[in-house]
Amino acid sequence: SVRECGADAVVARCHRMGVTDIYFLTKGMAGTVSCRSAIAPMDCERDLLGELLEEAHKAGIRVHAWFTSASDASYKEQHPESGRYHYTKGRNQGLISLADEGYLAYMADVTRELCRNYPIDGLHLDYIRYNHLIYGWSEEDLARYAAEGADIARLKALMDRAFVQEEGPEIFFDAYRNGDESVHALARARRKDVVHFATTLTSVARAETPGIILSAALMPEGAYEDISFSDVHYGQNYEDAAKLYDYALPMAYSQAYDKDAAWVRDVALGTMKRGMRTIVGVHAYEGGTGATLQTDIAAVQEIPVEGVCLFREGACVLAFAKGTSIDVYNPLDEAVTRIEA
Repeated sequence: SVRECGADAVVARCHRMGVTDIYFLTKGMAGTVSCRSAIAPMDCERDLLGELLEEAHKAGIRVHAWFTSASDASYKEQHPESGRYHYTKGRNQGLISLADEGYLAYMADVTRELCRNYPIDGLHLDYIRYNHLIYGWSEEDLARYAAEGADIARLKALMDRAFVQEEGPEIFFDAYRNGDESVHALARARRKDVVHFATTLTSVARAETPGIILSAALMPEGAYEDISFSDVHYGQNYEDAAKLYDYALPMAYSQAYDKDAAWVRDVALGTMKRGMRTIVGVHAYEGGTGATLQTDIAAVQEIPVEGVCLFREGACVLAFAKGTSIDVYNPLDEAVTRIEA
């Protein structure tokens, strides 16, 4: 990572590998930032983003500031009322409600400050979604669902069956598929929350840095033909995303999903079908091997994706243009693999 190895060593390695873009974790789930800020708490005394930008731009490598959106433990600690509401446990995690206007204003200020102070090439939004159906059940949330036409008593009855009586969330997905209006209203409201949050940040970034590259890490279920899981669980819809971002990075992490390379290809195709330029996120962390990485990348070579993105190296995600040759060392099998991206 930049912190441990230094930006010069990281960029030199990336340059040798043919990396075109680095997605650098600039604001993580703790809410701290790896850059100079008068607004957000810094995670160390060094300006890690500034160090990386200087070296990467010398080498012709683009740098995207990677934000984990509404996961912010430090903000939640200061503003406990902003927390995302668990159905049975209340505001129990460092997750922020996507509809919290105070936090959204704060994030807009952080984004504006970042764009004004650093020559970043892109802004990459991660966790730009609800994390699970079990979250999003405060009185304010219920009021938004009702405004969309949901019968709140019905939704609560379904939630009790799904999570208190432990029948599981599939009953919601079945209801969505069968056209249940209350469940569709729930999904619409959650999608609107995600779109409003993303629109606010992308609009600030575009206003401050014309030509900035905007992208998002998207859960792979949104690329499926059946989008009930994605719409209901996450409020993350690929057709919405196509209007917001320049690129989609679907997280096609095959080993995490116990899937094969054909699934990676299907996720890429489903993403492009929604009208998005696609950089495929592939599984390059624990659980993957050089062999699985090679087959995952090979599966998308013959379709018109923009490139592949390896998640992850230290606090960076590395992206490669299509047609690039890269050598990947995987410590799990102690092998170096030559891959044609």
